[in-house]
Amino acid sequence: MKNAALTITLLCALGAFAYAGPEPSGKEMKQVAPLPTPCPTWTGFEVGGSGAYVYGNIDTHLDLSGTWEQFHDAEVQLQNFGNRSLSTSGGEIGGLIAYNYQFAGNWVIGAEFDGGYMFLRDSKAGSIFADDFDEFNVRASVKTHYLLTLGGKIGYAFCHWLPYVTGGVAWGDIDFQGRLVEPDERTWVGSSDNTRTGWFVGGGLEYMLTNHWRLRTQYQYVDLGDTGFTRQDNFGEGFITHRSVDVREHVVQVAIIYGF
Repeated sequence: MKNAALTITLLCALGAFAYAGPEPSGKEMKQVAPLPTPCPTWTGFEVGGSGAYVYGNIDTHLDLSGTWEQFHDAEVQLQNFGNRSLSTSGGEIGGLIAYNYQFAGNWVIGAEFDGGYMFLRDSKAGSIFADDFDEFNVRASVKTHYLLTLGGKIGYAFCHWLPYVTGGVAWGDIDFQGRLVEPDERTWVGSSDNTRTGWFVGGGLEYMLTNHWRLRTQYQYVDLGDTGFTRQDNFGEGFITHRSVDVREHVVQVAIIYGF
């Protein structure tokens, strides 16, 4: 009887062991992790629209020569009064077209043309009594209507982010007018309205929302140099004035871009 019970016990144990099977090794429990989404490429053409805040550093200068040199005190007073700042702020609405090329992993180079209508303008007027002369009316005004830039850029892509630096050539119009009037006597009135060629440097940060749509913010420092004109008094007495203006712009731009 004891042998029969022992035999049954051993058979039950062997059956349970066979049913359970071998222990899992752990490899069967692991799941394969999905591959990370590959970063998009920045290579291709871009077009976009932009808006910008613009601050213009605008300085006007009045230089007197000729017969003025015989009236030194008046010359100094008028020149000091005529050297004035017309610095002001405005805005710009425009667009861009660009091409980027990604190479050596994450490096990106490109070229871009920007153009926009700019509303930046200011004027100042005043009166001053100059020694040996009557009271003079002095006025200066400046306007600029557009800004064009053509430059290259280089950046380093962090997947969807692209910080970069940029620089190149800039074009902008400067409409400058000046008046120096001795009421009922001598007048010096003139203007200069032309396109200036300058340069710009800056940098920006672009973010890829999808494979096509991107957002960007960018800063540019633009130097358009100076322009001006020279006038002699209306009586031909040899009083010569030269008016000039220097224009430098700080452009903070936001753009929405479509990449191909």
